[in-house]
Amino acid sequence: WHRKHKHWEALNLNIVTPSQWLAGCARKSSLLNGKRVEVIPNGVNTERYRPLDKANARDILSLPARKRLVLLGSSGLNGDPNKGFAHLKSSLEKLAADDLAKSTDLVVMGVSKPIQPLDSIFNTHYLGHLHDDVSMALAYAAADVFVMPSIQENLPNSVMESMACGTPCVVFKIGGMPDLIEHEHEGYLAQPFDTTDLARGINWVLEDGQRWQRLSQ
Repeated sequence: WHRKHKHWEALNLNIVTPSQWLAGCARKSSLLNGKRVEVIPNGVNTERYRPLDKANARDILSLPARKRLVLLGSSGLNGDPNKGFAHLKSSLEKLAADDLAKSTDLVVMGVSKPIQPLDSIFNTHYLGHLHDDVSMALAYAAADVFVMPSIQENLPNSVMESMACGTPCVVFKIGGMPDLIEHEHEGYLAQPFDTTDLARGINWVLEDGQRWQRLSQ
């Protein structure tokens, strides 16, 4: 801290962050207090990430045509506490008790074999590592909802990519998530870290077809 303070104090720094949350952190910083802080969000390529035909996407990825599909991104989910696997598992267990669960499957992108399997809760399809934008856009388009249970995020690309593909997201109301999602308008902001509310959000997105269309649009 002392070394940074010594070298930064006299500098005319402009601090740029992707989210309002991180900008607030910078403004509260004892090292950056008084510096100019601006927010410039990350972008997403909407020529690559765009709405695609859901039936075709499922056919290409060999996913069931008539099930409701909940998409999860597995990067760090099993090993990084910040990714909220425990919260996710608890929410899925609550969701499994609902009648909606009988017609719902999970889709996991990023791994072929799970470290902590979710198969005992829902029938689960593992897409493995997706190495290109086309495959990832197909995965988002094939799903009915994308769930990110992270307990700390800045401005996650995966949420932006999912929304650009027309797939609503359910997340905790943390970090930069409120920058991306207006509650019950493009998706659902669950109260941190209420697993019942996270499950409620997934169910809320899936249970009404007309509502889903509005969220997707």
